[in-house]
Amino acid sequence: MKVISVGEVLIDMLAQRDSIAGTPPMMSPFQPHAGGAPANVAVAVAKLGGQSSMISRVGSDVFGDYLISMLRHYQVGVEAVVQLEVAKTALAFVSLDKDGERSFDFYLENAAHTWLDKAAFADVVIQDDDIVHFCSGSLATPRLREGTALLLDKVGKAGALSSLDINFRPAFWASLDDAPGMIDNVASQVSIIKASQEELDALYGQNKTTQCIKHWLDSGVKLILLTDGGKAVRCYTANGQVSVTPPDASVKDTTAAGDSFIGGLLYSVTRQLKDAGGFDEWVSNPAALEAAVSFAARCGAHTVSQYGAFTALPSARDVSD
Repeated sequence: MKVISVGEVLIDMLAQRDSIAGTPPMMSPFQPHAGGAPANVAVAVAKLGGQSSMISRVGSDVFGDYLISMLRHYQVGVEAVVQLEVAKTALAFVSLDKDGERSFDFYLENAAHTWLDKAAFADVVIQDDDIVHFCSGSLATPRLREGTALLLDKVGKAGALSSLDINFRPAFWASLDDAPGMIDNVASQVSIIKASQEELDALYGQNKTTQCIKHWLDSGVKLILLTDGGKAVRCYTANGQVSVTPPDASVKDTTAAGDSFIGGLLYSVTRQLKDAGGFDEWVSNPAALEAAVSFAARCGAHTVSQYGAFTALPSARDVSD
């Protein structure tokens, strides 16, 4: 199987390490890195040894050139990453606190990835050995929602797997009031959901997790992965729940940690299945699921111990037993 990652590829302007020690935020030096959650997942799969490609839009600017070159460097397919004259590559300024936790300032005006409309997916071919991965940013505007709806229709007709990382970023949304309903509607249609406890609380309110999980499983979602910082990862299927405690890690930078986790999980699926037809049986096997989630947790733990995004994602050697 192979992973097709869809959505934003952008420039992470990361605060350099000396800013963590107390440099005022407005004075912090920033260094450009390739990033964007869907792009991080594509690179995560490729660095582990899997096959991945990216569907995105970037600007016809120096940042777009750089991002395409970096994806190629990590052997991610870029045939569907198109440079646009009418838009610019998005920027995310990422500051770190003393615990390595992030805060964001996004520059998204006429961002190129928001042009992933219906026309962008018209010629995309999906097969039953594909896992199509995307984040809730692909639902943040009417134009993006139209494109994502067409893509999911193709996924369904092909009998492929779909993976949604909620990865809620309020700055992406044209109307925050739309976010809970739009995300829930699409989450109910996918095969795999990855979310953090913090995101579910922000979107649906505290103490609503059990209700969300039941609703999504009843809608036909096959696997729900719920992370909560360094606490146990909870995995929900129609057959019950599996919990996996992540390994201890020295946290330097949480950038791309969740992307590394879901990338590791999707990589495991691609290694163990030939096509989507075997997923129901695989996800019903607690031992197989626990092994895959443990591997994914090791990927995430490795990433938080490094600085950056693409560069912090592990190779197979980095996370071998």
